Amino acid sequence: MGVEPTTRTPSSGVPKLRPNRVNLSDVARAAGVSVASASKVLNGRIGVAPRTRQLVEEAAEQLGYVAVSERERPVRTVREPLIEVVTTSLNSPYAVQLLDGLMRGAAPHGGSITVRALDTVLDDNPIEWAQRLARTGRIGVIETVSQFSQERADALRRVGLPLVLVDPLDVPPQSYLSVGATNFAGGKAATEHLLNLGHTRIAFIGGSEGSECNLARQHGYLAALSQRNLIRADGHITFGDFSFEEGLRSATALLTSAAPPTAVFASSDLVALGTIEAARTLGLRVPEDLSVVGFDDTFLAQTSSPRLTSVHQPIAEIGTTAVDTIVRLARGEAPRANRVELATHLVVRDSTCPPKARESS
Repeated sequence: MGVEPTTRTPSSGVPKLRPNRVNLSDVARAAGVSVASASKVLNGRIGVAPRTRQLVEEAAEQLGYVAVSERERPVRTVREPLIEVVTTSLNSPYAVQLLDGLMRGAAPHGGSITVRALDTVLDDNPIEWAQRLARTGRIGVIETVSQFSQERADALRRVGLPLVLVDPLDVPPQSYLSVGATNFAGGKAATEHLLNLGHTRIAFIGGSEGSECNLARQHGYLAALSQRNLIRADGHITFGDFSFEEGLRSATALLTSAAPPTAVFASSDLVALGTIEAARTLGLRVPEDLSVVGFDDTFLAQTSSPRLTSVHQPIAEIGTTAVDTIVRLARGEAPRANRVELATHLVVRDSTCPPKARESS
């Protein structure tokens, strides 16, 4: 069964459109001049001493100040919202479906998204990067990256651009907005399904060990075992990344060990498909000799052979929710919650069945 979406109620300090955005008074204070003098400099007017102009320009640059007049379009009256999406890569089914959700989320608002690879941002000065986004009409940034950057977040705050994190792999401060899925509940549901079929030797092939979503899925797996008074076998939890190659490598090691599992809960569909390939290479049948459950329920789950039992997370809806949050903030409205988790549910297909009788012998 699915679980209900959960949210984290925003505190009184929840960031709105431009939380603590650097303003003209901040620049004047940093430069040690009057607001009137700072205004003259930043609006290109004459009648200011060269030294004063230099001080104001340097302060504005260091603080990340972006004047309203410099922005390509008004932010509070969004007509054609343009949202910057920063991502690690697009080489996975998860990323493709998320991108589809982001595009679909922007369409009803008459907007669009621009996608930028994280590695093209890392070498930029964070403040200069954020200023460039503000000056070219972005109304906010959505990040789906492997590591949260406080420097990028601070730079966006300075120029007044909201930031939404999509299922961050590490834990950002609670004041930042994020959207994801109920990973713990999904991991628990996957493991309970295998337990209900009669499996007791269940392995977990995880993604990055420090990943927050991976950790939640692992904890769901462990919780399901604990409720049945089962202790996972030594070596039955492995970590790597969310890839086919990781599933192939880890599953091969597990299936050739002294106490191989009869079932595997894989942390993603790609890992699950690598697990199925490892079983095939070793002459094992799925599900007769090995049951496999994936996570994500991407289009690969429906087209694999056998069709993959997988925990469905609403990937496209996660994308549309992130876009809706950015647009809401750009209109000056408060977010509905700091953290939104959309419900997962298990989709049972052909890759799982009861274990052979010899497991209980």
